[in-house]
Amino acid sequence: MTALTAAGGASLLAHGVHWTIVLGGTAGMLALVLPSLLDRFAPRLARYVDPAPRRPRDEHERRVHEVRRHLLAGAPSGVPTATPFFPGTTRHLDEPPERPSYAACLTVPVALAGSLAAAGVHAAVGAAHLSGQPLLGSLFVLCAFAQLAWAAQLLQAPSASVVTLGLVGNAGLVAAWLATRLPVLPLPGSGAEPFGVWDVLAAGWQVAVVVACASLLATGSAATRPAAWRAWRPAARAVLVGSALLLVLTSTSGVPA
Repeated sequence: MTALTAAGGASLLAHGVHWTIVLGGTAGMLALVLPSLLDRFAPRLARYVDPAPRRPRDEHERRVHEVRRHLLAGAPSGVPTATPFFPGTTRHLDEPPERPSYAACLTVPVALAGSLAAAGVHAAVGAAHLSGQPLLGSLFVLCAFAQLAWAAQLLQAPSASVVTLGLVGNAGLVAAWLATRLPVLPLPGSGAEPFGVWDVLAAGWQVAVVVACASLLATGSAATRPAAWRAWRPAARAVLVGSALLLVLTSTSGVPA
């Protein structure tokens, strides 16, 4: 009875993790898409959603943005000066603001999206296996929490060790998955498992994490934090939006886990 209760609690927790990732990814997708849509089709509403638009809509807004830029840089009331008034401000007023790096705008966001999406898959599959195969289901749930924790660490305190752990861990999961699916590498005492929608999606997202981590290590960008969403490259946005849509469609279409 205690084992059944524990399995039921773990299954409920796994379902909660899965749907939290699905709904969170959907919310992130809307947060990315909504400001640009409102800016194009409903400019008045866009002022409330995004009070600091990227492009001035008229001459008045252009002057307001110019005054704000000069004040933030230390110049009084929009009059540029060569020497800022505030200590610690060394950039000249005429210099453009520093743009986020390629890794911050593409590689790290792809790694985050891939890890979160793979965690959502493992949570869903783990919840489905806990009743009939509690050991396998628990392993999937642990993988989901490990991938969530890794994404949080990459977001807050990225480093070479964190990126290396993500590369090795995800590569190991992909290798273990292939060992259970390829006929030439069956597990002892059992035949090769068939390919399924959930496991193929998880493997694809984990391969994306492996490639992103390898790129970060090769370019010396392992300590890079992700840029703000508005600065993400189109490819990174496509990965996030596509991952959220795939999780929603797979979760609501009744595909067996």
